[in-house]
Amino acid sequence: MKLDLEHIDIPGEPDARLRTWETVRSAFETRERITWPRRHVRALALTAAGVAVVAAAFTPPGRSVVNTMRDAVGRTKVEGVRNAHRELVRLPAAGPLLLQSARGPWIVRPSGSRRLLGGYSMASWSPHAKFVAAVRYRYELVALDPRGSIRWAVGRKQLVRDPRWSYEGYRIAYLSDDTLRVIDGDGGNDRGLGSADPRVAPAWRPGTHEVAWVGADGAVRVANADGGVPRRIPARGRVVALGWRDGNVFAVRAPAAAAAFAGDGAVARVFRSDGRAHVTVGDRVVFSGAGIIDSLAFSPDSRWLAVGWRSADQLVFIRLRPPQLYAVSNVTRQFGPRFPTIAGWCCTS
Repeated sequence: MKLDLEHIDIPGEPDARLRTWETVRSAFETRERITWPRRHVRALALTAAGVAVVAAAFTPPGRSVVNTMRDAVGRTKVEGVRNAHRELVRLPAAGPLLLQSARGPWIVRPSGSRRLLGGYSMASWSPHAKFVAAVRYRYELVALDPRGSIRWAVGRKQLVRDPRWSYEGYRIAYLSDDTLRVIDGDGGNDRGLGSADPRVAPAWRPGTHEVAWVGADGAVRVANADGGVPRRIPARGRVVALGWRDGNVFAVRAPAAAAAFAGDGAVARVFRSDGRAHVTVGDRVVFSGAGIIDSLAFSPDSRWLAVGWRSADQLVFIRLRPPQLYAVSNVTRQFGPRFPTIAGWCCTS
């Protein structure tokens, strides 16, 4: 009976369906178009409030609920250096700049031309910018030429991090999980030197095969990569970066958030306080800005300092003497999808 009724043609039904469809379509086309956020504003507000309440239970004292709410729904971009250039069309000093992006390392020439090397991470320059050492698939150490061609690759069972070239390019020190290892510049003779803190990159003493690293116990160690017993330098606080100055190993300690070393012995550091980042060279503040600055590099002639100002989406180049700023905006658009880190500013080839 039900099936019979479903197949009975009702007079005028097709015309009625057509008139109903025309009425609905006309109403839909003349509606007020409302964006997704407006339609879901109440749900977004409730979600953000819920996140803020939960986060408050784990937030250190002194951080306001307003800041937590901003974290939940997204912070407003920090206003950067005014009159900054919209594109990175040139570098203010000689030598190519190496930027590490989520897509891989970018080489930026002084003329502004740039090349993406491929899907590699933790890149670093060799002397004279002839090669780049990087990590692939998290477990491979690779050596590339500036065109992105692989010269050699070595795989390991442990995570590979932070490769660094010796002064003439004959050795590469790198971290493999919690061990410092050294490999020859042609990819051979891979050997371990001792336990290491994987958060701190090794540093070669200029003109030698002595390398410094932070041991698993937090103390600094120095050893000749070609043989010899490491010497231990007791720690006085947590080390965040290593370099060499006047022939001696130099440990940058917390509360510094980042550091860079110049060829002339200068040391740049980033300190954070009250929501701002302060860049110092020696005991002099050379730049300050709201939010996060987390990477630095000196130019080959030590006259300029490149600063990655993540919160403002800017690269800021600071001439130290006489003081001058050259800033570039829209960095994420040019090197994204996320803001890159400055991996090095090398000498001319």
